[in-house]
Amino acid sequence: MDLGTLVLAIIPLLVVVDPPASIAFFLTLGSERSTTSLRKIAFRACAFATMVLLFFAFSGEALLTYMHVEMYSLQAAGGLLLGLIGVSMLKEGEKPSYEPAFIPSGEQFVHETPVDFSLVPLGMPMLAGPGSISLVILLGTNPEFSTNMVAMATIAVMALSLLMFILVSSMSNFLSDNVVRIITRIMGLLTVVIAAQYLFDGLAVWHATLGA
Repeated sequence: MDLGTLVLAIIPLLVVVDPPASIAFFLTLGSERSTTSLRKIAFRACAFATMVLLFFAFSGEALLTYMHVEMYSLQAAGGLLLGLIGVSMLKEGEKPSYEPAFIPSGEQFVHETPVDFSLVPLGMPMLAGPGSISLVILLGTNPEFSTNMVAMATIAVMALSLLMFILVSSMSNFLSDNVVRIITRIMGLLTVVIAAQYLFDGLAVWHATLGA
């Protein structure tokens, strides 16, 4: 296997996945978790994102073609999903740290069971988002890269992401409630901005196809 070609596949994927951008999100949502719990969440998130990206690398193009779904639809849908999460964080300044529950009368109370955010939103769409999914599909259709090479690049990027999460997992213990609330609002705003960009990118490609 050509190591140089593998690196050429890893670099753009690492840029698009952008694990450092997910670190503040990871620490904010996990501020009440222990270091061990955060590392388990990081492992599940990276494993889930890896499986999602590998699935699309091997069968994404055929699946989208079969379902008559265009790439811009995937981008727009990812933007909407991420936007809902961002708006919730921005509006209240609260992180979804506990599962809500309801009593028979219909009243809501907080059930002391922490929400597992490893799969959604950390694993997807933060790590395995519309951009990274689109990229692995495009790399897989590029004759310069084999599907196995794209798979190896995906695993390498997620391994680096997991290493970053593990290294910063102990930092959550130093965040006070007020700091967490402020960071949550900031991350909510950034999440909405990223979501809007995904949505507009998808709409832009859709509009371009109308004139084609």
